[in-house]
Amino acid sequence: MQDFSRLYHYSSHITSNCGHDSPVNAEELFNLRHSSTRNIIEWIFGILKNWFSILVIAPHYSMDIQAQLAPALAAIHNFIRLYDPDEILDLVDEAEDIQPGAWIPQRGDLALGPARAVEKALADGKQDGIAQSMWVQYQAELVDRAEQ
Repeated sequence: MQDFSRLYHYSSHITSNCGHDSPVNAEELFNLRHSSTRNIIEWIFGILKNWFSILVIAPHYSMDIQAQLAPALAAIHNFIRLYDPDEILDLVDEAEDIQPGAWIPQRGDLALGPARAVEKALADGKQDGIAQSMWVQYQAELVDRAEQ
């Protein structure tokens, strides 16, 4: 299961942004963008699951093949959308994840076990760097908007 313990005090992000307040620090901005991105990804997978049942059941393919399935199916979906948009529009309105939150544990080259302390420390450092970078860009955007 995905570990959300690394999100920066997620509950404080929820309560502070209920009234659509702007984020007040890098951690809140990271959490806001993380949750927005996750919602979009879940919506996309809901559409793909409606179209391609192979994403609903556990496939009996290697992890390398499984990792290529979602991008390949997304490309097929986009091809259909480009050349037969009426067919896609019928399902997009009904798109709902038919197994929300479903996660089937897999073992293989991509999932050999929990991260070691060194890997976790590197990932935490990278997350902190991303959050700070987003915060700097966000602050610059606020300054640009104020000047206009």
